[in-house]
Amino acid sequence: MARLAGAAARRMFGMSDREEGGLRGRVLAGWRQRGAIRWALAPAAMLFGLGARVRGLAYQLGVFRTSRVDAPVVSIGNLSVGGTGKTPFALWLVERLIARGLRPAIVTRGYGGVLKGRVASVGDAGIQRDEVSEVGDEAILLAERAGVPVVCGADRVAAATEAIDRHAVDLVVLDDGFQHRRLGRSMDIVLVDGRAGFGNGGLLPAGPLREPLSALRRADAIVVTKAHEPGKVGEIVSGAAPEVPIFSAAFAPASVIQAEEGKTIVQPLGMIVGRRIVTVSAIADPTSFYELLGDLEVQPIDVLEYPDHHDFDQTDWQQISKVAHAADLIVCTEKDLVKLRRFPFARGRLVALRLELQMAPAEEEAFLSLVAARTGCQVGEE
Repeated sequence: MARLAGAAARRMFGMSDREEGGLRGRVLAGWRQRGAIRWALAPAAMLFGLGARVRGLAYQLGVFRTSRVDAPVVSIGNLSVGGTGKTPFALWLVERLIARGLRPAIVTRGYGGVLKGRVASVGDAGIQRDEVSEVGDEAILLAERAGVPVVCGADRVAAATEAIDRHAVDLVVLDDGFQHRRLGRSMDIVLVDGRAGFGNGGLLPAGPLREPLSALRRADAIVVTKAHEPGKVGEIVSGAAPEVPIFSAAFAPASVIQAEEGKTIVQPLGMIVGRRIVTVSAIADPTSFYELLGDLEVQPIDVLEYPDHHDFDQTDWQQISKVAHAADLIVCTEKDLVKLRRFPFARGRLVALRLELQMAPAEEEAFLSLVAARTGCQVGEE
């Protein structure tokens, strides 16, 4: 079942203020400040940090081996739990690689799917584009938007090998790969949320960090997302990894999309301006989603949140339909539309906000030049 949005999101939509409910809400709130949760879970965080350091040392000493594949690998990852924009950033990068004559593929674990030990390309026999349960929502979205091979598997070395051998690609973009060190890479790109930053700075479970801030020194480039300038987060990054170049990128609404009879219909943003809406999201942190909608002056009737990568079922559909009976539109994220479009919502009422990544031209040129230098691929001007 969904829970209503937390206090910050509700205020943003002009709704009544209320504390963020549920265990998930309390944990997220605790991760934003140096409070009781961080101190109570400090022993567990110390054990987690020790495990991360031992694992890193094992790779440095060759106890755990890194496997290289026959093409450059560019990893896109993050240091903290939560949404930093890896999917739209991967789409942005792939689009630019294609424009410069390269043939990239995307390799992803297929989070939320049931592949287990298998490796599969989206679109294979038995793994069709609408079978989200097999490979997860992000893999389907990447395949539909990027128009390149998307290969899924927990064994990222096997998945990258499959992409290269089967699809004859020039370069592999590894999704969520910063902590997956078994697959060797030519370049590590780390995304940092420009608003949330690193929260309370604690390691899991006391805070949102998967590794200590010092791990940023492994990166070849750090991109502060959801911000036009790095700001205070950039200062923290510079202090932790002074030799790593920092870029910034913002996300902006580009259009509204609908799924009708198996086709994606692109509509102008004006379609939802001023409309009465119910929002539905199943992402790590939907705050920026609400902010973008707020800029479009929508009139929210209700806000439904589900756990990240939630697999919507018949009961969810009935709940959403009931809540949205007085709304003009049901607005979700593009990733959630992949899962919701199979339900028989009234025609034209279910729409998603499509985002585009924006990077200043000079920064984009410098960033792509760095990609070229690290991979040996020609990814300069179009």
